[in-house]
Amino acid sequence: MSGHRTDAPVTVGLDLGGTGVRALSWRDGRTVASANALSAELGAGPVPERVGRLAGLVTGVLPPGTSAAAVGIGASGPVDNAAGVVHNQDTLPWFSDFPLVASLRERLGVPVVIDNDAVSAALGEHAAGAGRRCDRMLMITLGTGIGAAMLVDGRPVRGLDGAHPEGGHLPVTSDPARCYCGLTGCWEQAASRGALQRMLRVRLGEDHPGNETLRYGSEAAATDPAVRRIFTEYGVLVGRGLAALHALYQPRVTVIGGSAASCLPLFADGLRRSLARSAEYAVPSEIRPAELGDNAGAVGAAVLALGLGAAPPGC
Repeated sequence: MSGHRTDAPVTVGLDLGGTGVRALSWRDGRTVASANALSAELGAGPVPERVGRLAGLVTGVLPPGTSAAAVGIGASGPVDNAAGVVHNQDTLPWFSDFPLVASLRERLGVPVVIDNDAVSAALGEHAAGAGRRCDRMLMITLGTGIGAAMLVDGRPVRGLDGAHPEGGHLPVTSDPARCYCGLTGCWEQAASRGALQRMLRVRLGEDHPGNETLRYGSEAAATDPAVRRIFTEYGVLVGRGLAALHALYQPRVTVIGGSAASCLPLFADGLRRSLARSAEYAVPSEIRPAELGDNAGAVGAAVLALGLGAAPPGC
């Protein structure tokens, strides 16, 4: 006996990112199946075609003979949770500014909910990853942009309008370049995965596209002190934004995810430098790498669809 209920409801989580979309079916606390697609390919053509491709991705991860009880979506924000609309023409243009939730609900005939992708990743790590059972958990995701979500007793901290605060858009540097959010010196511009890739290419050249830059840079760090310094500098930049969030939220555990998190051992020293404070202002948050990897956002979206209650306090 596996101990898993085959009659438990199946929910599907969609993680909509600036590069790729991940779909995952979830039943009785475990992943049943998953699939990936490129965002630009799914988002080609008129809106009905985009929605149709998303619906096909959902049905493609369902066990034979089953249907989804509900679908959850995590999307890089800003996200209007109540209206079910993404407003992010900068990094998610394919799924922005049309009634995504209503369109997918009509297409599939099941309930659909949406939230910020940082929230969905945090919910995933809280349910089945590095933040299990933690009463005060902060998560940051270092990907195409930077996402940040604070969970208190398993529930996300919301803004006044019910939406999720865009923690990736804290001003942390004196860089005069203006971010698409309207601010200068934005944390996302300084410390996203893309920022790390740009920093590494200055040293390594342009021969390693996309995430290959991170892999090659990680290998080069073993023998190249200049590359190690780049990772340390990057850690300092990540830590500047994280220090502000620590001061505001006082998390017990901080989970670091996103594709750049694979390099955490290399930038941890710089991160610690930015987080070092005098004893009376110290925030003793335990920093943990995310455990679910690329699945975190999709798992959290499926958990969001299931409507799981808050976990007990403690870690």
